[in-house]
Amino acid sequence: MRKINTTAHDNFIRAILSDKEIAVAYFQSFLPSSLAKQLDFDTLTQIPDTYLSESLQKSMSDMVFSCALRNRSESISIALLIEHKSYPDKYTPIQIGSYIFSGYEKQLKNNEPLSLIVPLLLYHGKGKWEYRKVSSLFPNSLSEWKQYIPDYDYIYNNLGGISDEEVEKLQNKFLLASLLALKYSFQKNWLAQNAIRILILSENVAENLQRNLAVYLFANSNLNEQEIVNLLESLPLKLKETVMNTLDIVEEKGVKKGIEMGVTNVARNLLLNTDFSMEKIATLTGMSVESVAKIRNKMTR
Repeated sequence: MRKINTTAHDNFIRAILSDKEIAVAYFQSFLPSSLAKQLDFDTLTQIPDTYLSESLQKSMSDMVFSCALRNRSESISIALLIEHKSYPDKYTPIQIGSYIFSGYEKQLKNNEPLSLIVPLLLYHGKGKWEYRKVSSLFPNSLSEWKQYIPDYDYIYNNLGGISDEEVEKLQNKFLLASLLALKYSFQKNWLAQNAIRILILSENVAENLQRNLAVYLFANSNLNEQEIVNLLESLPLKLKETVMNTLDIVEEKGVKKGIEMGVTNVARNLLLNTDFSMEKIATLTGMSVESVAKIRNKMTR
């Protein structure tokens, strides 16, 4: 099987969270309960990152959502920004901070009332990574100067720090399957041993979600072609057909084709569920603008 890269992780997360039901389940599960209960998730909307500066739009590859607060006489929305990492990076707080302040600057430029931007960091790498703020990057000898550091809090969702028992408590079975696949994305043997269970958990969701999970799971496991054939025989018929239609497991090029199909599904979800421009979708998926246009034209027809 081909070695998966960070783009594949990004594409998988973007594909599953482009589905509103999955996104709502994620926020309900991983936002602090005191905050989650204040949000009207019926209003949750994935938004284009047009509130960012043009320079940051080129580097921003993560997801932003808008959600209104409950029981407010005035209209107040909270922007939820998901930053994803599959490897430790101690400078991530600075990266997130650049997104936050760019967002506020763009809101002012557009004469909009300031909307609070709440950052979430989703991490599933194999290296240990502790929660750290911007101030931790500066030497202790500058302690009396730290009042001038623009520190902020963020919500840290470290899948490696969550037990399987906790993940298993999730009500949304597809989100459960996806988070397990992410949590063990660098443990190929675990994925191989649990592939059937993960796929069966996706049995009752839309086919595009099943396809994205299958692509990610098979591309990131060490299952050989015959093992995949044997695995498919254990799946319910309808799910088996979906997976078989997604991956051509006879030849290695079929796996690559499946991965390309996963990227296509990401582009389709973004066209359906966001106001992103074709240029932005091309940047996020690694596709050409022409390819995105072809997908849009097929959907229109």
